[in-house]
Amino acid sequence: MNGKDVLKKLARPVAVATAAVTLGLGVAASPASAAEAVCESWGGTCISGTVPSNSKNEVCFSGTHKALAHWGRAELWDADTGVMVASFASNPRETKTRCIGGLYGARYYERGTGGYFYGKVWN
Repeated sequence: MNGKDVLKKLARPVAVATAAVTLGLGVAASPASAAEAVCESWGGTCISGTVPSNSKNEVCFSGTHKALAHWGRAELWDADTGVMVASFASNPRETKTRCIGGLYGARYYERGTGGYFYGKVWN
């Protein structure tokens, strides 16, 4: 094996590792406990998957609308009790975000109303 063959053999794993870091493949940028769920609606109401509260008993959620004529609400719900714990009016002009602390439930989800809604809930 000559020097060029050795360099080619060494360059491939470096390129694959660089791509994995650049694309986020197998690399956790957040703590292992971090979770996120999406709520997306093309018509009426949407409901996200559930996420647990983080170690600070906090959950964050966001929301916006993808169509100019649609307005509604982004709501954060406690999945264990069925109680809404926070909400805000959402519109197509801005993406709003809100974090709620002091939570003691095990699971939370987001509900988006008003149609053409896009939001996330995370811990």
